[in-house]
Amino acid sequence: MDKPQNAISTPPTSMIRPFDWRDFPTLHRQRDRGLCLDTSLELTRSMTLVPVGALLSYVAPATGIYTFVATENGMRWGLLRSKATQYGAIYPRALHRLFALDYPIWAAMHVGAYAEMDALKLLNYKAAVAKYEPRQSLETAQQATEIEGAIGRLRGEMNRAGAALHTLRFYVMVGGLDDKDLHTRLEVARGALPFAMQRVNPPGATARKVFGVHPLDELEGTPCTSPGVALLTGSALSYRRRTETNGVLLGVDRNQAPVILNIFDPRNPSYNMAVLGQTGSGKTFAVLLLMLRHLLLGCHLIIVDPQGNVDLSFLGEDLYHRAVMGTGAAAVNILDITHDEISNQVESVCAMLALLGVYDRQDALARAVLDQVLLDIYEPLWGRQIRHMPTLGAVQARLRQLTGDVSALPMVREGAASLAFKLTPYAEGSYADLFGRATSVDFSLSRAVTVYDVSRLPKQELGGNLRAALLSILVSDINQAIRRKRQTGDTTPILFFVDEMGMLMRDGVIAAHVSGEYKTARARRVGMIVADQDLHSLLGPADASGLHHGAPILANSAFTLLFYQRDSERQRIQETFSGLPEMLAEALYSLPRGVCLAQMPGDLLLVHVKPSAFEQVILSSQLQDRQRAREVVQRMVKELAQ
Repeated sequence: MDKPQNAISTPPTSMIRPFDWRDFPTLHRQRDRGLCLDTSLELTRSMTLVPVGALLSYVAPATGIYTFVATENGMRWGLLRSKATQYGAIYPRALHRLFALDYPIWAAMHVGAYAEMDALKLLNYKAAVAKYEPRQSLETAQQATEIEGAIGRLRGEMNRAGAALHTLRFYVMVGGLDDKDLHTRLEVARGALPFAMQRVNPPGATARKVFGVHPLDELEGTPCTSPGVALLTGSALSYRRRTETNGVLLGVDRNQAPVILNIFDPRNPSYNMAVLGQTGSGKTFAVLLLMLRHLLLGCHLIIVDPQGNVDLSFLGEDLYHRAVMGTGAAAVNILDITHDEISNQVESVCAMLALLGVYDRQDALARAVLDQVLLDIYEPLWGRQIRHMPTLGAVQARLRQLTGDVSALPMVREGAASLAFKLTPYAEGSYADLFGRATSVDFSLSRAVTVYDVSRLPKQELGGNLRAALLSILVSDINQAIRRKRQTGDTTPILFFVDEMGMLMRDGVIAAHVSGEYKTARARRVGMIVADQDLHSLLGPADASGLHHGAPILANSAFTLLFYQRDSERQRIQETFSGLPEMLAEALYSLPRGVCLAQMPGDLLLVHVKPSAFEQVILSSQLQDRQRAREVVQRMVKELAQ
């Protein structure tokens, strides 16, 4: 460490205090919570992220002033270094105050590791010192006993778990406009850190070594370059980012720091997420990756799979259930009760029938006839536990009965006859298997993972309204099933993923209902994740006031992931996300697959989604990967069975 100087002109002399035996109790107490941070070069504070070595060409040679480095743009740079005469632990959160400062800061951490033989030799030496140290008082005797015990436990951990001893040096380079400004900023930076720092004079030569690729000659031990430790370093040092320790890993930012999403943080305004990305951009893969990782934390998953590509059967029947919609074995009843108020229930059924083309919304007479028929069906059932709900066949039968009612007005009989005729395809015709039977889909949500495969529903281009109607019924039944689970006292967090969300935004009534469920999902401890290709699809049409049906979805999303967007979406993105920095907004139109712009509470950054090799295979939609996935799962099951 730099010795006190008697004169400014006297060059500093460097030394490192040997590892003292008094450090061991603290070292052992902090071993699980402390973080040894490592970097051969971590440049982490700049509006323009620079590659390794860029600082070397930026920092000019010292100009003869021994207290700072001057650069060509007139900036003055000073260097702080952690004192070696201290011990304890450095936590990532301890650095947050430093990187919250609003002026240029560069930081580097250098870690040296003792070889196992050297570490054991040092431990043996310190143990001997502690053992034979004069014990002149009860306090010193107790301290020596604690030290001997700590050293013994450390020896055991080194033999059993591969623990190691490290030395660490932390450097901070601060820029100022002039001498006074630099001095003020250095003192503020010093005060922002929870450990002692000292000024390095002269800083020029040391700065080159600190921010270079060569190891420091003043660092004791062998320099560490472990990628795993470097990743933890980035977590603390990443530019303008808080370090989150709860949640799941989404990927890494441009500093290679991990990006952690804590969806169920009670401080979040909602647990919801909106994801936008063109086909092939990686949006669905990213969502499934997040959900699979949440499963390991004990969350339950509900997935509406539009492509039929989600296959998690390796989890086993006890954890995984899959229902294939659009088949005779998985019917949903449009009359299922999904609302608490009978008026809302009738309005919802009418909206779905309008989507199916059974009646025109502008036809007031048809709407009145349907309202009366549905009330006749629901009123005797409302508030009771019904095992078998009426189907569209009951609606058609009631309409035919009204057609033959001579006491009814002729226009009412004609309207009822027209509605009964238009219901025929859905009650007894070609779509009866989809709409005309009692619900046969399992909505118990009794497994940890429930997937609803809707790939066999009519495609959007062939039967868009049919698909939208079935999706809306499905989503409503799922939300009602979640309510029933909560009423039984089940509080397990649930992630509910709906792709092709724009399909549900076509109709104002259905959109309002879905948006209401989305807004109140937090109260049920549900995180809803909705996805679509672009804003045009997600927002849907506008109502009479000019508000798009999907606008409440974005407004109630605590998290937004934006993957690659076409240039045609530029104006809409600028209007909807007006607060995006221009540089980040422009990046959206050239993002590679698997990279997204993540907007989270208090954070905005580009993220590279990082799956493991296992996750890459399991969640891939490519046919060759599906075969590999089956082989991997079979091998894994075989190994677990042995």
